[in-house]
Amino acid sequence: MTVLPVAPAHRLAVRAEERRWLVTSLWSEQAVGIIGGEPKCCKSFLALDLAVAVAAGTPCLRRFAVPHRGRVLLYAAEDALHIVRQRLEGICAASAVALADLDIQVITAPTLRLDLDADRKSLAETIARWQPRLLVLDPFVRLHRIDENAAC
Repeated sequence: MTVLPVAPAHRLAVRAEERRWLVTSLWSEQAVGIIGGEPKCCKSFLALDLAVAVAAGTPCLRRFAVPHRGRVLLYAAEDALHIVRQRLEGICAASAVALADLDIQVITAPTLRLDLDADRKSLAETIARWQPRLLVLDPFVRLHRIDENAAC
């Protein structure tokens, strides 16, 4: 049996905690989210821009401040790794930072399936080992064995 957490009423917060941002006005700290849209509308580029901004502590899209920089763990399943590097270098150039100076760690496994226990465990262990401030898994559709075109 798992006991639910409790606290004495007099120790509860007097007011709501101030919202903390990973990327100001764009992405909350410790948030889980999905970047969605039509095919080829630059979702992956936005994810990579978020990665560079968080790792560098520079504004995302040259507009949204990043209060605290930190390590990024990236799994880019849709493109060859040399293409991912080229895109990151282009974003770094636009942000006036050097890719070599950033703590962006790329998961290089050929596949990662969240519907497989072994892969979920490996991902959890990788996250525990690297302690990223931001985890990017792109694209979501490549993270499971289900055919994205199959109707239910």
